[in-house]
Amino acid sequence: MAGRIPDQFIDELLARTDLTDVVASRISLKKTGQNYSALCPFHNEKSPSFSLNPNKQFYYCFGCGAGGNAISFVMEHDHLDFVEAIEALAKDAGMEVPREQGAPDRYEQNAELLKRLSESSQFYQQQLTQHPDKKKATDYLSKDRGLSGQIAKVFGLGYAPPGWDNLLKKVGTRAESQEQLLLGGMLIEKKDQPGHYYDRFRDRIIFPIRDSRGRVIAFGGRAFGDEKPKYLNSPETPVFQKSQELYGLFEAKQNTPVLDQILVVEGYMDVIVLAQHGITNAVATLGTSVNSQHIRKLFKLVSKVVLCFDGDKAGRAAAIRGLEASLPVMQDEKQVRFLFLPEGEDPDSLVRKEGKEAFNHRLEDASSLSHVLFEHARNQVTLGDEEGEAQFARNAMEMIREIPKELTFRSVLIRQLSEQSGIDSETLSNTVFKARRQHISTESNETPQQGHTQPTQNYSDDLPDLSHYDYEPSHSNYDDYQYTDHAIPATQQKAQSSFKKPFGKKPFSKGKFYNDEPALPPAAPSLSQIKQATLCLLLHPHIAKEIDIPEPLINQASEELQVFCKIWRFFTKNPTKNTGNLLSEITDSFTLSSIYALLNHKDAITKQKITNAQQEVLDMILTLEKNLGLNSSIARLKNKGNESIKDINSQQELRNLMDLIRQKKS
Repeated sequence: MAGRIPDQFIDELLARTDLTDVVASRISLKKTGQNYSALCPFHNEKSPSFSLNPNKQFYYCFGCGAGGNAISFVMEHDHLDFVEAIEALAKDAGMEVPREQGAPDRYEQNAELLKRLSESSQFYQQQLTQHPDKKKATDYLSKDRGLSGQIAKVFGLGYAPPGWDNLLKKVGTRAESQEQLLLGGMLIEKKDQPGHYYDRFRDRIIFPIRDSRGRVIAFGGRAFGDEKPKYLNSPETPVFQKSQELYGLFEAKQNTPVLDQILVVEGYMDVIVLAQHGITNAVATLGTSVNSQHIRKLFKLVSKVVLCFDGDKAGRAAAIRGLEASLPVMQDEKQVRFLFLPEGEDPDSLVRKEGKEAFNHRLEDASSLSHVLFEHARNQVTLGDEEGEAQFARNAMEMIREIPKELTFRSVLIRQLSEQSGIDSETLSNTVFKARRQHISTESNETPQQGHTQPTQNYSDDLPDLSHYDYEPSHSNYDDYQYTDHAIPATQQKAQSSFKKPFGKKPFSKGKFYNDEPALPPAAPSLSQIKQATLCLLLHPHIAKEIDIPEPLINQASEELQVFCKIWRFFTKNPTKNTGNLLSEITDSFTLSSIYALLNHKDAITKQKITNAQQEVLDMILTLEKNLGLNSSIARLKNKGNESIKDINSQQELRNLMDLIRQKKS
């Protein structure tokens, strides 16, 4: 359901949930006095630093700083978001999650469609084990591709048998069901017989595509031989937009004990074969190049993303597209690396040949983003003199400027470029460039698998019309890279605007569903100066004893400052205690939730490494003191009235006050 989850329910859920049971079902706990200890599941360690207090229902790791309650533990351990974690805990507790009234989300609006897609997935899986022709499918998976029955079950592989209406007869028994299957791309309407349909997927191995919560939202189908197209994907629907999804992400979250990095490959089989060999953290794009939305989505889960490409010319070109997609969404403490495979190899073939250990060694040696960036900038230069060096610097700087300005990583790259080019960092930073050319990401840009051509319509009249049959390119290929220097040809514009209309409705691409979500998810909001100082105090509690807060500030404290003052008082009175002790002893739910929010903010890692935390806190206090004095002066002058301001002293004070106000605004 849509709508906010009531706070009262969250409190009740936590009251009915035993953190010890939640943690013990996921990791091994050892009783140590009144608490429990364990090897921390959130970082690699040899001696236990993870502590759980069953009385306080709180955990904390003295090694990596992870801490919280049952909800935060499930979020971190199971790689779930806040709502998903609450739903998981509620299910274990036998509770139904209530929602405050609100507008239904896209999944609520399409609940019946998701149900039909789930039923379709179950049907295809049954056919793999029960259909009379199942041997054709099982032999292909086991003998030709070397997959075990267990891995096929993990990824929900299925079989669409030959025939025009197998799924239609099984799942589309009612008119409403047929409409939902058509809406979900599972059926195609006959051109000459409106209201009559046939199955989209026939005589293929079926790969269900799940979203990050495990819901089946689309399918991919692979032909057994050289039939065209080799790979066929679901069209875009109200619940499936291929440029936003990653195949195997749900399975990676479910099956990887410590998910600290994700490998992005090019095909379904790459993901599955890697998983069978114990490399469970691979995902694949769905017929499109890796884009900024993919990178940002993965950065929410992991700190390191490795993009895997063939070592040939096409692979290098795809890597540059991956590089350019990564730059605008880079974050400090996040990494994007590039793994180039030997020519003629893909992850599927290479892991079979070399094994897990050798493949992991390749991952460890993957090229850094900076290496690929500078290499690409250098490869675009043909001159070996000063002009060439200047062009190299411009090429590199043109890409570096795509990185958000506030990132330390951007400054590091500029410094490296300065060392390589001999141009000082300030000159590089102040160089003015033309607007960077962006590539168009449209379906019309996707190229079919090499050697494959679009089939012509030459079917006999007694067969269903196949003009609606969406011939998708192999998902192992990337979009053609195009620039916007010139106008898009009219023919291409026409191709982009054409879209099949189920039920005569408007195309999905212009519907409300796409207006509900921005092209890129919004970045985490920046912290106020008070919150930044509070975070410094949480991560560097020893500085509290060196800081004094004037009484007037404490007396007029806002909610933000009240939280800061509570933390400051605790560490001032308890100079030997740390943030874990603070969290285990605090009882105020507002303060506790505020602390969790700060510790989980993207700036926490940066603040943990700064060396001037004390000065940052003192600067905040000084700013508040100035504001407090400014507000007091304004109030006093207002109370004096216009006549009193005619005296020389008041006039001078007013001038000084106006100067302060101007400084504050600037």
